[in-house]
Amino acid sequence: MNDFFVKIKSEKVRIDKRVFLSLLDLSPIKQYVAYENALASNEISLDELKNLSARANIPYPLFFATKSKVDKQTRDKDKNLFYKLPGKAEMQLGFRGSMKPRDIEIIVKDLGRKQEFLKNRVLPTSKDNAFIGIIAKRVAERVSNKKNAEEIREYFEINLGELRKMSKDKVLSYLCNKIEGRNILVSFSSHNYMPQNMSRELGLSGLCIKDKKFPYIFINTRDGDEKPLILETSGRQIFTVISMLVSIGMNKFILSTKSGQIKKPAYKKIFAITGEILIPEADLVGINIKNLDGVKHYAQSFKITPSMLVSRLEELGLISKEVSRDYYRKLSEEILGVEQGTPRQPSQVTGYKKYNGEKLSREVTHAYEGNKISHDEIKNILFRKGKMESTLFREYIEKFK
Repeated sequence: MNDFFVKIKSEKVRIDKRVFLSLLDLSPIKQYVAYENALASNEISLDELKNLSARANIPYPLFFATKSKVDKQTRDKDKNLFYKLPGKAEMQLGFRGSMKPRDIEIIVKDLGRKQEFLKNRVLPTSKDNAFIGIIAKRVAERVSNKKNAEEIREYFEINLGELRKMSKDKVLSYLCNKIEGRNILVSFSSHNYMPQNMSRELGLSGLCIKDKKFPYIFINTRDGDEKPLILETSGRQIFTVISMLVSIGMNKFILSTKSGQIKKPAYKKIFAITGEILIPEADLVGINIKNLDGVKHYAQSFKITPSMLVSRLEELGLISKEVSRDYYRKLSEEILGVEQGTPRQPSQVTGYKKYNGEKLSREVTHAYEGNKISHDEIKNILFRKGKMESTLFREYIEKFK
């Protein structure tokens, strides 16, 4: 039976259950009690339906449409979603184990919506992003990693001498400011401030979301996980941001995971260029690392993770594979022994700023201040629906004026 009812006051309106299932086939939505109860009883109140549809970012009147119309709407929307997501081969490149687009679908759709709003309503005269594919031809022609890394550092005006005087948290901010200065948006996962909280089992560290003008780099910080399966430290996020940047420069919009080994040629190239950007081979000439303490010392100086330094040393033949395996093993044991504290809850302004990104927040705020967009538009593009108090709005606007 495909009969399903929506309770509107004292009446019940029949809708197609297949429509309900199709539109809400999203892992975070299925966890709500209202969804489970609706499936068990074949009915749902209009208020609950509106609440679920808002959380899924779906216009609730669509639930009253025919199955054929919904299927067409879904196909049309998926065209844009699949354009934003990596292709099948690129998905396989980045993931081991099970991962479906629906695990991150709402986030991708939402960030894609922000991209479209930025280029159509806020910065309509912006040009195509010149960085996309900037080193693709050079990589194909086997130009050295050193020269490609130099070009990327110069393009974004990344000064390693200046960078290495900072804390890792400040390095991350420094890099994001440089990247966003070139119209590549950066978003960090922000628990409860983004439209979809991700499963702790999801092996995602980073994601590139396609767009000709404003590509998005999304970084999974695991900030809502008290006992994360993967530690996304500032050093790890620095590596992920730069590796995602390199992939955009190669015109490869990929996912990134923390896997034990790098097997795919494209990943090897991306990671090699990333390593050369952050730790040029010339900087490693003459250093003498005799033990793990030495690795940690130099990793701190270079503002990277010890694991990345070990990988770089092995790649350049400065330590043997056996030594690197020993270092990896010891580092893994240390990580397992670290007691993770309860993540601190950020303020609402900080929580939304992390997810939206600095550039999007600033450009949208300036457009609002210049009367280019309305109050409702800025509310809907920056904040989760129904989650914006007047004090939050004022504080957010004031921060990005």
